[in-house]
Amino acid sequence: MNRFKLNITRKKPGLVPPLVMVGVLVVLLPVFILMTLERVKKQDEFIRERFLITGTSLIRTFEAGTRIGMGSMQWGTKRIQSMLEETAGQPDVAYIMITDAMGKIIVHSDAAMVDKIYNRWANLGSLPREPHQIFSRSLNTSDGPVLEVFKRFVPFHSMFRGRKRGPGHGPDSGYVHGKMSPGLPGSERSARPAFGAFGLTDHYIFAGISMAGVEAAQAQGYKNIVIKGLLFFVFCCSGIIVLFAFQAYRGAQSSLEQVKAFSDNVVQNMPSGLITLDTDFNVTSANRSAEKILGEIPEKASPQMAAIAAKLSGSGGVASGEIALNQKGKSDLRLDMTVSAIPTDEDQVQGFVLLFRDLTQIRDLKKQVETNRRLAAIGKLAAGVAHEIRNPLSSIKGFATYFSRRYENEPEDVEIAKIMVQEVERMDRSITQLLEFAKPMAVQIKQTRIEPLIRHSLKLVSHDLGKRKIQVKTDIHTKRESIYTDPERICQVLLNLYMNALNAMDSNGILEVGVTDVADNLEIRVADNGCGIPAKDLEKIFDPYFTTRAKGTGLGLSIAHRIVENLNGDIRVESRPSKGTVFYITLPDNETIK
Repeated sequence: MNRFKLNITRKKPGLVPPLVMVGVLVVLLPVFILMTLERVKKQDEFIRERFLITGTSLIRTFEAGTRIGMGSMQWGTKRIQSMLEETAGQPDVAYIMITDAMGKIIVHSDAAMVDKIYNRWANLGSLPREPHQIFSRSLNTSDGPVLEVFKRFVPFHSMFRGRKRGPGHGPDSGYVHGKMSPGLPGSERSARPAFGAFGLTDHYIFAGISMAGVEAAQAQGYKNIVIKGLLFFVFCCSGIIVLFAFQAYRGAQSSLEQVKAFSDNVVQNMPSGLITLDTDFNVTSANRSAEKILGEIPEKASPQMAAIAAKLSGSGGVASGEIALNQKGKSDLRLDMTVSAIPTDEDQVQGFVLLFRDLTQIRDLKKQVETNRRLAAIGKLAAGVAHEIRNPLSSIKGFATYFSRRYENEPEDVEIAKIMVQEVERMDRSITQLLEFAKPMAVQIKQTRIEPLIRHSLKLVSHDLGKRKIQVKTDIHTKRESIYTDPERICQVLLNLYMNALNAMDSNGILEVGVTDVADNLEIRVADNGCGIPAKDLEKIFDPYFTTRAKGTGLGLSIAHRIVENLNGDIRVESRPSKGTVFYITLPDNETIK
């Protein structure tokens, strides 16, 4: 039988508390914002860097072309102006110009701007002094945003690198206002034309890279960054919430398993029996106490159990009552049972819970108390009556003996007198037993060897056993060799049980005597295969004067019961008609009261 499983239905709490979700948002939202701003900043820097590279490449390319043209082709200002205009025609180039150190435009991709002062010259700040230094700045013009890249313009830097300047000469130029520089050799003076536009002062080249075309791409990039950030934010939030939900689920599962384990443990170890039935009255589960009370759990409920459960099939609720179960080979089992219906969510009955406790032992205790009460009452009566009866009996016995001697010549009278004496003696024996039953019983506890005690008790009835051809079987199976008890009283109890067994058996019967350990006690079993005791008489066999034999006094088992009770033991009987009877004597070790 499977262990009982308790189903618990309760309202499920939210997997993720709202405070946890708020906490996740509070933690992740700043992270999302910072990451998005960082990506936007990096994108702006990337675009700026890309355009800066474009402007720098444009300036260096133009500067290299100017060197070649001025050095070998004897370009003049007009040729450089034309070259600027052609270069400005390239995509994303807003303008290109060259100014002097005072901001005057010498050449410009827009010819109308030549000889004018650059209107943003005052906002330049510090100017690059070294030829390799490149500066940049962002401007908002009428044509849109522009990234302006500028550097010092050095068209003859590579040709006269390392030349010593004369007084008042420009750093890299060999011509000043169209005249040959006096610092150059004669051959070089004859080879270079004069470019009046580029004197000895510093000149600067500016390249404006239009960023109007990238605004849409930049906006799309921002949008993509925000979308990716949102997706990342949602993914992170979802992941954390899922983790919290999973942890909460595991916690709920663990808590539920603990509750189930605790409930199962409680149900399994409760002192009352508990079984569950389905609507067809099949047993679906049972706890240990139910198995202990009922023995083997049946697959289907007994008719008595099913009858109580059937009352609840339609209406549900609770029903209780006392039932008696017939057990094979055993006495009836009486149970105090409570049955409760198991409802569904639709108020339908889906099964039954049966809670019961064994009343057999309680009933036996009640019987024992009642027997002790009757014995005590009879004892009080016997104590008052026995003495009053014994004195007249002594007189009757004396007169009967006198008349048997006086009329010894009358055989009939002598026989009557002997019968009177025998009956008086029988009555005296009964009174003696009654007095012994009524008066307080003294016991003498001493160490008694078990096997010799059993052998001695059987030896006392060996003659009667042999005469009736009764077979004796002994089974002494105990770890102890001796016990503290009253051997005389135990022998008296055993003799009484042996005689009852002899009277219940025919010839060639079997008397079995067994000894075994039961917990801390010693159990003596006396069994026969005689006629047995009817079930209606089992409750009365220890009552005084109850007997089924014509010549029995009915005090033997009462005295045996009282002896065992005075030795702090217990005596019980099991019997089936025509199958035999078994008496069980349970004796404690009375070493503490010896």
